[in-house]
Order: sequence, then C-alpha cells, then structure tokens
Amino acid sequence: FIHCTDDSPDPSLNYELVLRKWCELIPGAEFRCFVKENKLLGISQRDYTQYYDHISKQHEEICRSIQEFFKKHIQYKFLDEDFVFDVYRDSRGKIWLIDFNPFGEVTDSLLFTWEELTSGKNMKGDQSEGEATEQDYPVFRCTNSKVTVQPSPYLSYRLPKDFVDLSTGEDVHKLIDFLKLVRSSRK
Repeated sequence: FIHCTDDSPDPSLNYELVLRKWCELIPGAEFRCFVKENKLLGISQRDYTQYYDHISKQHEEICRSIQEFFKKHIQYKFLDEDFVFDVYRDSRGKIWLIDFNPFGEVTDSLLFTWEELTSGKNMKGDQSEGEATEQDYPVFRCTNSKVTVQPSPYLSYRLPKDFVDLSTGEDVHKLIDFLKLVRSSRK
C-alpha cells in the first residue's frame, strides 16, 4: 500500500464491495475540490486536457455554487478535516457529489501541485500587493484556451479512465484509504 502505514503490527483486512450507480456524466461538468483543515482551498477542472468554453465563461458562478454546496453539505461533517471530493454540476447548476478521496499524493492534484496544496504557497500567482494573504475563498483553475490542450496519453488505447487507474494501482489505493476512514469511524 503506497503512502500507507500500519496502525497495528498485524493488520487484518476485511474487504467490502462498494457498488455505485452508473451515470453518464459530461466531462466538462466535473470538478475536483481540495479541502485542508476544513477549508476549501482549490477547485480544479477534472478533464483538464480539454478546453470548455462554458467553464471559462461561468467560472465565478461554478466556484460560488461549489462553495455553497461544500458549506451546506460537507464542511465539518466529514470524518477527516483534510480530504478531496469530486462534484458534478448539471445544466441547471445543481451540484452532485461524486466521490471522496484522501488528501495527498495518492490522489491526482490535476491543475494544482501537491506542494501548493499542502503549503498554501503560490496558490494565487496573480495576487497583487495590498490583497489579503489569508485565503477566504478557493482558487479555481481550469484550462483557459485551446492552445494549452494536450491529447490524453491514453487516447490511443481507447480505455475508460477507470481501467487505466486500476492498471496503475491508483484507484485501488484511493478506495482502500477511503474504506479505512469509514471503518475507523464505525469503531
């Protein structure tokens, strides 16, 4: 288990099967949110390999609706105070929770770096003098032009991203970390 430590000398694993309802989601409406010490630090476009015009035009509204969702449904209610969650914003502007992930390098930081997220430095590169250094709202990052779009390295394989994550071991570790959190909360 990458980046995991045993909490007892001889851990025993109890496996659980977690089933999720399948929904056809539009990739340009998915966002990853990073929370540290129960504060929403950053929001990233999930499919950063593509430019979506509506995200650039509506980024303030998207950010505001995700913040409201976080404050109403998640903040101070999750087991840990450092975590990552993924959301989907539908065509009516409603936010849907997709997933929780551990806060750390086992989770893809997308348009942020883990150094930025853990230290809080360089989160706002365009901050001018006189602005408050205390972050009171999350940094929103998205692909801003078609020029920066890069083809996915997995495009030629035509495999779903979930399969690619499983083949690299990334998704399995996220699931195991999440199940450990759930198990520890039940004790």
